Amino acid sequence: MSESSAQALHGALAAELRAAQGVAHVNVRAWAERSEITHDTIYRVLNGKRPITVVELVNLCRAIGDDPLELVARAAKRAGLDLGDGTDEIVRSDRARLALEASGLWDSLDAAYTKARSALSKTGHLLSLREWRAFVDGAGSHSLVIALADFLEVPADYLLGKTPEDEAQRIDAQLGLARSMRSLGVTKIAARSLDELEPEEMATVESAIRALIDNEEGPRS
Repeated sequence: MSESSAQALHGALAAELRAAQGVAHVNVRAWAERSEITHDTIYRVLNGKRPITVVELVNLCRAIGDDPLELVARAAKRAGLDLGDGTDEIVRSDRARLALEASGLWDSLDAAYTKARSALSKTGHLLSLREWRAFVDGAGSHSLVIALADFLEVPADYLLGKTPEDEAQRIDAQLGLARSMRSLGVTKIAARSLDELEPEEMATVESAIRALIDNEEGPRS
């Protein structure tokens, strides 16, 4: 994508986010609390002062119940661009985050980078910070994603956005359940026991666990 096309897309993303904000009837401060992104950052993104990252886009959309893929499609249409591979980065970033959350690594990406760098160094891959950030944003190279998939114990095709939809849903559910179980202090779950559950069952279990955690911890600010 050329620089002018990138600028056009970022401008269109900002416009679509403003439109989505209006539909959701949410002010910036409330949006910031829901998405855990500073209100100053959101203001700058909405006003076109800075480009939005993939992770920020996903979080902002989730916070107001919008679909990030659909918002990107609307923005591409607004900018007069072919959607191309833009949606792939959204999917890959979303899955990278879920895999990191399930491994208990998302809360400290710096520490996660250190662990990943150490693990990959044993295979002869010297992981740079730039490569790590690209992976988190869904833009990592094929070889990098394969290496990190082994580190995260997640199928590489899933992180690359190449798994069939039904298989992707199963892995989504498995990682979501692992994330919630980790919140309760359970860090090891037998893969066989997860394979015996349907995605809908795992989603139900995860929802129950999240409700239990929320009840114990009280409402989040």
